[in-house]
Amino acid sequence: MTLFLSNVRRGLPRPLPTFGLLATIFALLFGLWAVATPLMGAPDEPAHTIKAAAVVRGQVLVEEGTSFGHGVHVRVPNYIASLHAQSCYKFNRAQAADCAAPVYADDTFTNIGVTSAGSYNPMYYWVVGLPTLFMSGAPAIYAMRLVSAALCALFFAAGFTALTELRRPKYPVLVAALTMTPMILFLGGGINPNSLEIAATMAAFAGFVVVLDNWRNTRRVLPALATVVAATVVLANARQISLVWLLCALIVGVCSFRLRRTLAVFTDKRVLTAVAVAVPGALLGFLWMYVAANGPANVGVAPEGIANPHPDAPLYRGFMIMLDRTYDFFPQYIGTMGWLDTPAPELVTLVWGGLMIAALVVPFCVRPLRNWTGYWVALAMLYLVPALLQTALWRGMGFIWQGRYTLPLVVVLFVSVGLGLRKLRFPTSPVAVHISRVMFWLIVFCHTLTFVYVLRRYVVGISEIANWQTLFSSPDWQPPLGWFTLTAAYLLVTAAGVLLLFRYLHPGQPLIVRAAASGGKGKGPARAGRQHEQPHVGETASTMPNTGDPVTSGSEVKTGPGQS
Repeated sequence: MTLFLSNVRRGLPRPLPTFGLLATIFALLFGLWAVATPLMGAPDEPAHTIKAAAVVRGQVLVEEGTSFGHGVHVRVPNYIASLHAQSCYKFNRAQAADCAAPVYADDTFTNIGVTSAGSYNPMYYWVVGLPTLFMSGAPAIYAMRLVSAALCALFFAAGFTALTELRRPKYPVLVAALTMTPMILFLGGGINPNSLEIAATMAAFAGFVVVLDNWRNTRRVLPALATVVAATVVLANARQISLVWLLCALIVGVCSFRLRRTLAVFTDKRVLTAVAVAVPGALLGFLWMYVAANGPANVGVAPEGIANPHPDAPLYRGFMIMLDRTYDFFPQYIGTMGWLDTPAPELVTLVWGGLMIAALVVPFCVRPLRNWTGYWVALAMLYLVPALLQTALWRGMGFIWQGRYTLPLVVVLFVSVGLGLRKLRFPTSPVAVHISRVMFWLIVFCHTLTFVYVLRRYVVGISEIANWQTLFSSPDWQPPLGWFTLTAAYLLVTAAGVLLLFRYLHPGQPLIVRAAASGGKGKGPARAGRQHEQPHVGETASTMPNTGDPVTSGSEVKTGPGQS
């Protein structure tokens, strides 16, 4: 707590404390989702849990004769093999989670489990499956979730820490923070490499643009360079599609800066050393793809309820359908929890939808347009890359794409908006600070509302009749620690994260303005806030080391055409 308060007062701590603080906040947020969500309540969680338990027991490759029409058969403890039965409430948000049978700790005899993730790279599963070697029953599964949450927290923390090392970091950090939608936090609490894929893509992109931004002196951004290396290795060994997101992130990063910066960076000895370290790890991912492609057939299945193969349909039709539905996925970027059965409240969708629209429109309003090359490339990728990937699966599996698959690219797109805004002065007027307060508290409210709304879906079910009162009077199911305790903890952690962000963007300004601060009668909170909020440029510069913000430096930034 002392470290947190001192870091908040400083506004921007040094990189290592920053990383530790952010990792703690993300780990708590993901961990609370992990505990609040009933077992197997995250999408495709049974398949990935069974895969993880099999991998740590030495079943890495698909064995001959173990693959059947509904997945790959593996030998795991029975409490793991029976996890598909936990999903009795999926696709039916009126059904509370009390229909699921208990997961007993002594149910450990070996049985056959079925997973559709049989040919996935084992790296993620080796780490996440470790708790099942010394724990059993429901505690083991919750521990697996927490391990996965910790992995995601480390990469998100590394990505945000890297962004603070930009020469003018405030807009990129702000937009990246607003991109952390309830859906991303929910996914971070489940067992699914999709969540790690999102976090690692964000970290790779953030670290890469920081290296490009500091191309004359890469020594000062060695942590960002290490972040790129670690994220590259993880993405190469997460899922096959992860390499696509890595490539997209690197291309957008290159397009966000002048070409000569990229050429200069890749002649830097530190960058070349980082490449030499990353290449072997990436090659392991390619080696796995080769082994999986040439091994015994692995018959995976599409997510239940959405498979719709079209073996004779022309490919262009799938491509056009995907293009037509591009913006249909935006609610899923914001929050469609569970097995696509629990959308976030309409207010939450409205708030984040407005923020996303504003971010997409901003590049059209800030001249010159050619300075937004990275954004234009990322926007084109958002349209074309998912459509091309879906088209490849059109005949065999039909239209199976979900919004969460595109979230790595969505994060890259919106962070690129923040990069383009760096040339503008970050507003510090009393009005701007007050707007920030209102918006940040609205974000806290929306995150907490989504959390308790999803808990309501599992505790009592969501019916046509409002049943909020039954959360208190007669809950059908309760998560560990109880829904109310978890909600209160989530509110506090979210508020702590928002407080840290606010004090970073507006050093010395309080997130809550007290009426007593006016020091006399007749001065209300608004006037007191204005008096308290007058910034001193010299003080801001001293408490915000290494921001490079034009406001704190007291001079405008002048850039040439196309320079970022």
